[in-house]
Amino acid sequence: MTTDARSTSTTTDAGGAGTTMNARSAGTTTNAEPAPPVDRDWYAWLIDPLPTAEFERDYYEQRLLHVPREAPSYYAELLSVDDLDVVLGTHSAGHRDVTLVRGDGNVPPAEYTGDAGRVHPVAVARLFDDGATVVFNQLHKRVPALARLCVALGRRFSSRVQTNVYLTPPDAQGFAPHWDTHDVFVLQISGTKRWTIYDTRVRLPLRGQRFEPGTPPGDVSHEFELGPGSAAYLPRGLMHAARSTAEASLHVTLGLTAFTWAELLVESVSAAALEEESLRRNLPRGFAGEGFPATERRRLFDEKLAFVRSRFDPEAVWRRFADEVLAADVPLFTDLLGQRLRPARLTPGSRVRRRAGLLAEAATEGETCVVRFCGREVRLPLAAWPALRFATTAGEFAVEDLPDCLDAEGKLTLVTRLVREGVLQRAGVASS
Repeated sequence: MTTDARSTSTTTDAGGAGTTMNARSAGTTTNAEPAPPVDRDWYAWLIDPLPTAEFERDYYEQRLLHVPREAPSYYAELLSVDDLDVVLGTHSAGHRDVTLVRGDGNVPPAEYTGDAGRVHPVAVARLFDDGATVVFNQLHKRVPALARLCVALGRRFSSRVQTNVYLTPPDAQGFAPHWDTHDVFVLQISGTKRWTIYDTRVRLPLRGQRFEPGTPPGDVSHEFELGPGSAAYLPRGLMHAARSTAEASLHVTLGLTAFTWAELLVESVSAAALEEESLRRNLPRGFAGEGFPATERRRLFDEKLAFVRSRFDPEAVWRRFADEVLAADVPLFTDLLGQRLRPARLTPGSRVRRRAGLLAEAATEGETCVVRFCGREVRLPLAAWPALRFATTAGEFAVEDLPDCLDAEGKLTLVTRLVREGVLQRAGVASS
């Protein structure tokens, strides 16, 4: 669905007044047919009409973005209250899956769980009646549309992405003013919430710089209402609070937990210390005494940093971080058994495609080539590299279209393996 031409995008610095950009000037299209739900550019759809390049240049990690829309059903395909009822009533959820909060703090799990930690649906509903917000954590692990969104953002930002879903009763507040240590996209499904933004206390906090309950908020820098079909982006560290209006509110938050330069440097030094004895030695005797020269402390510090820079290859740390992103951002595999039960075997003319939303990375390593995905890997002889690269980067193709580094039987073997692993799908099969 595209945005109505009357929509506007309101933006503000963390501590400044908002500005308004007309959707027409942002390049929105008002009469185009929506892209198919599986294959659309989910990231662009999320913040339409703002171009993604403009978001990354002017807003990401910098300031608030508010995208109001006069399209109440814009995000309706993602989630409904019926979906929440199914999770609550049939999935044997625990208190880590479903939590309840009020503006003054969390509701004790003992009020809505049994001895085994399982959530009682009726108790949850009663607490909702009494003003508690119901939080469904990590719902992208259960709802395919939310999984697709997480994968799309994870691919673009090389970030671990998760969802939390908030169902708030009328005229209620789930959390007191606070900041998060991860970036957040807020997608309003139904109802309306009034958001209050305060002056930023800590810009881009690390994960250890969590909000301490009781910290007083600063001055109010901006207020806005987020209606159904509208979105907002809050960089980490932006202090905020939200309250529902006269009707219940349902919204999804997409949390982006990115890796920072600080984490890369810390992990690199730690990894180097595992290889180099001198980095594991104690600091000099007497370094804390008054007689130990500051110039000597600086010299020793520079010496160790120079060693790390000259002798340690940080590629292993980059690789570990990348593997964590690949393992965290995965689509839901809801067709694997069905594919195995289909009687038709693959033939040279069978058409396949890469699984929609799958984060996969193919590379050569020594005498082998490998494709990594979902925390797993498939490793093949180096001679198969042109075919593997083609299979993991092309769109839809026939088995026989693979490069001729493999014979006809080898092409069938490779595609069959990748279909069984979930990397490829038969063309024409809907992806969830």
